[in-house]
Amino acid sequence: MSNETINEIRQLITKLDQEIGEFVRSEPGAEEACNLLVDINFLKRDLSIVYDSLSAAMPKLMGRIQKLSLPDGSEIEQKSAYERKGWQHKELGSAVADRLNQLAVDPDTGEKLKSAYEIAVEMLDYCAPSYWRIKELNKIGIDPDNYCEVGELRTSIIVRKPKNQ
Repeated sequence: MSNETINEIRQLITKLDQEIGEFVRSEPGAEEACNLLVDINFLKRDLSIVYDSLSAAMPKLMGRIQKLSLPDGSEIEQKSAYERKGWQHKELGSAVADRLNQLAVDPDTGEKLKSAYEIAVEMLDYCAPSYWRIKELNKIGIDPDNYCEVGELRTSIIVRKPKNQ
């Protein structure tokens, strides 16, 4: 795969963007504009399919490399996580509350170091309204996999633009 092909496609995208600007300024009818939008949407989907294919191959191509910085400042990072569903929210919430209560007691003196309010607020370090924070739960010794159905391992590819762009 050559950079030449990518550069040609970028040039075509720039030209397409200019032509769309002219199209919009010509004040086309709604149906004509909608037809163009559908075509652009399908084009976006097609490019997404190409991106997804290469992205899916990246774990194999990168091997054990977790993060790679490129000469232009871009970064490619691999992150893997298991899909989790079927959460037992009450049971996990109870386990977190129990652990936070344990951690709020000085092991030497037995003195309670935090109020119930402080512990309740601290709960938000471990969960959010729509998900549980896996790393935070692991930090306090709670295995979140005991409170949900664990699916297949998924690897996400994160592409970051150079900071100067």
